[in-house]
Amino acid sequence: MLYSVVILVCSLSVSPSDCRPETAIDVVQGPKVATQSQCGFLGQATIARTTLAPREGQEYLKIVCRRSQA
Repeated sequence: MLYSVVILVCSLSVSPSDCRPETAIDVVQGPKVATQSQCGFLGQATIARTTLAPREGQEYLKIVCRRSQA
């Protein structure tokens, strides 16, 4: 089974449990990985390699691991 890394940029006014692709300000699709632990690790690595950064005091980032269909 493969997992997809999804990085969400959410407003601080949205609780982490309510931060989903539908409620996020921005959604960034990351790589596909084989395990959930790789998903978390590569999600963090993807954020570190890019200029993706939340606006301080306004937004936060959340890494989501979703099962891929294929």
